[in-house]
Amino acid sequence: MREELCRNLQGLVDPATSQIAIRRTFDGLKAFTGPYRGNAPDVVVGFGKGYRASWDGAQGRVTQTVFELNSKAWSGDHCIDPELVPGVLFSNWKISGEGHAIMDVAPTMLDLFGLPIPPHMDGKPWRMSPVADA
Repeated sequence: MREELCRNLQGLVDPATSQIAIRRTFDGLKAFTGPYRGNAPDVVVGFGKGYRASWDGAQGRVTQTVFELNSKAWSGDHCIDPELVPGVLFSNWKISGEGHAIMDVAPTMLDLFGLPIPPHMDGKPWRMSPVADA
């Protein structure tokens, strides 16, 4: 069922705008590892720019509409496809290498503070160096 949901949701287009509302989906059992994997969602949805879960859906309500205008402010919304999130972190540090992911943030922070990284964490610390003042 998870695989079918992922397959059918990925690439879902909003007929009113012809834009892709759901760019990617992730099977929770394949996307997560570690001791808390059992608490992961079955399907993680990576929404396209300007799209997200509705307030009704977040509260467990089911409505007849698939797409609806959602003009309320959100805080801490992590529903967008990670590839669409341009971010700056440690802006005064140069990050070396490639393939960085959000799961690398916690191990990087622990490493910066000289703390051990628990073996159940999937991420790896980034190789970083301070950028000289211009």
